[in-house]
Amino acid sequence: MTREKLMNVEEFQRVMGETGFDAVVATSQPNVFYTSGALIMTQLAIPKRLAMTVLPKGGDDALLVCNIEESLARADSWTEDVRSYVEYAQTPIALLAGVLKDKGLAAGRIGIDKMYLPAAHYEELAEALPRASLEACDELFDEVRSIKTEGEIERFAQAALATERAIVEAFREAKVGSTEAGVLRSITEKVGRAGASHTLFGVLRAGDQSFHAHPAARERELEPGDLVGVDFGAEFDGYGSDVARMAIVGEASDLQAEMYDKHRRVQRKAVECMRAGVRASEVYEACVQAYADFGIKLPGPHVGHGFGLSLHEAPMLQPQNSQELRSNMLIYIEPVIVDERVGALQLEDLILVKEDGAEILTTYADTEELFVIQ
Repeated sequence: MTREKLMNVEEFQRVMGETGFDAVVATSQPNVFYTSGALIMTQLAIPKRLAMTVLPKGGDDALLVCNIEESLARADSWTEDVRSYVEYAQTPIALLAGVLKDKGLAAGRIGIDKMYLPAAHYEELAEALPRASLEACDELFDEVRSIKTEGEIERFAQAALATERAIVEAFREAKVGSTEAGVLRSITEKVGRAGASHTLFGVLRAGDQSFHAHPAARERELEPGDLVGVDFGAEFDGYGSDVARMAIVGEASDLQAEMYDKHRRVQRKAVECMRAGVRASEVYEACVQAYADFGIKLPGPHVGHGFGLSLHEAPMLQPQNSQELRSNMLIYIEPVIVDERVGALQLEDLILVKEDGAEILTTYADTEELFVIQ
């Protein structure tokens, strides 16, 4: 069944007009999925098996895939012009060059997402189209994809809530003596039951590993006093999540409770300052000041990131980024500090930017205090 077209067509046409490209070519899995609706897993598993979307100014898009993936592409994509190449008999770039020629673009100004197209393929395309101007269009896709449609917001919110629920329910079921890896497996099982196709990443830090950013969960048993941090992402039919929650095993010490409360207050201060028109750097500086008010220095290079079909998208909430937030951006806000006495403190929520403020979409459970594992 053809997927619902969730691409922000209006924003794409606006940005396309500003750039002056005659066409753009998407080659990354997120960009191809975004522009065609075809989610082709072998783009990641077998990078040489390219899939591409050709988007000329004014329409008549084309989706190019290996013939092995053609039936899936025709079933899922809203693009009517689906063309395929036979692996090893024809290179995907030869097919791309032919399509561009067919569309009268042999001497056009063509945008390429250079961050993802391997150099060898780029050189092959330049040789096949010597009169064309091949230029990077990565920023075009970054800008367009940063403004979500209502359908995208709904799907990303559902993914985030399902992930948050899985983390919290795993905390509720865990107990003293549960293993780190066991709790992480429980989260993975629960997101699977909620409809996740696969895990994007799973981090659980506890005990002496509480000070590391991304340690591997061990078969170590949880002990009273352990501060447990989970950062977890899963994909639900192409739409992912990235949620972080914290728990304490047994009773929190006064210091653990105090540091968690300060950290949560800082994160909420960041949310309060987020609205359309605020610069990304201003959100970062708000976190810096909020921590400074508690006598804490923020060490991290960013305090959050745009989210979409890739884990980190525009805008990055970092001090050098003057980009303004816009309505319908989805941002995961996650300032992180590592206190030498208690370990890493991380709370990550999905935020919807609006004209007059920001809405927290991860609302399954109250995070005012640490979850308690008995």
